[in-house]
Amino acid sequence: MNSIIIYKSQLSAFHLMMMIIGCLFFVGMGITMLINTQESGINWVIVFPLGAIFFGGLIAYHTLILCTITITKEYLILTYPLLRRKKNIEWKSISDAGMKFITTQNDASNYSYKTGKEIRFFSNDKNYRVNTFAIKNSDKLLLELNKRIDGNLKRKMKSEYDKTKREFLKEQKQYHDWMTKIILPICLVILALLWILSR
Repeated sequence: MNSIIIYKSQLSAFHLMMMIIGCLFFVGMGITMLINTQESGINWVIVFPLGAIFFGGLIAYHTLILCTITITKEYLILTYPLLRRKKNIEWKSISDAGMKFITTQNDASNYSYKTGKEIRFFSNDKNYRVNTFAIKNSDKLLLELNKRIDGNLKRKMKSEYDKTKREFLKEQKQYHDWMTKIILPICLVILALLWILSR
């Protein structure tokens, strides 16, 4: 396929390293726990090490399917460097697309988190996903995609992204309201009672 490359993304080295470290950590921890807890025979504690190994395997799977994106006039090209595979998708074959707001936040109390987008393409009955956390300078990727995606799909993607972002912000607000209006007053009352009783 000879076509002029308009844009080519690169994987984020930091994101890739964090995923590899996370995979090794959970699998290693799970195997260690499995060896230490099952010496006297299999028991119910096996669920914890197996859970850690499963989670590590899940991270390994998502690491393997990380891809870079190359954009030409005719094709959207997904390259999976760890699997040594490449998929050429004709722009006109993309029948549907979506985009969700995603975050690295573990729970509403986690103030240190990154935000990104999960982009999905549907072509010839197949679904392809791209996570912007894994892409270096992902804003340039989104700019190039917007130039080539059908207008209706572009509006659908923006609508889905805005909806999922609003839901996230709503959950954030509900959590903070719950903490400030219920949990904090209860804690202050308990502290006041303890102070009065200790006098």
